[in-house]
Amino acid sequence: MRKRKTFTGCNAGHTFFHVNPFGKASICKVGREPNIDLITEGVEGLRGLGAIADSLLLRQGGCTGCELQGTCGTCMPLVQLYRKAKAPLATYCQHREKETPT
Repeated sequence: MRKRKTFTGCNAGHTFFHVNPFGKASICKVGREPNIDLITEGVEGLRGLGAIADSLLLRQGGCTGCELQGTCGTCMPLVQLYRKAKAPLATYCQHREKETPT
């Protein structure tokens, strides 16, 4: 894998968004939950995406207070997907898991 540039934020949910075939609008194609149901809320529901984006892009979980977050190259919605998939920490984080002696 290549080294990522430092993630300094993005405009997801503020200047662009993603809509799936079922009418669920989310901040981007990676950060899909929570979402806005456009079928029931209509276009006016899109006004809520900015607040969702602001909360999703904050460092959370094990990333809160991380000393390396100023140089981290991974956005939080992507970190959440990696965690959900139980990906090795080295896949998305500068901290390396402790290697167990063989």
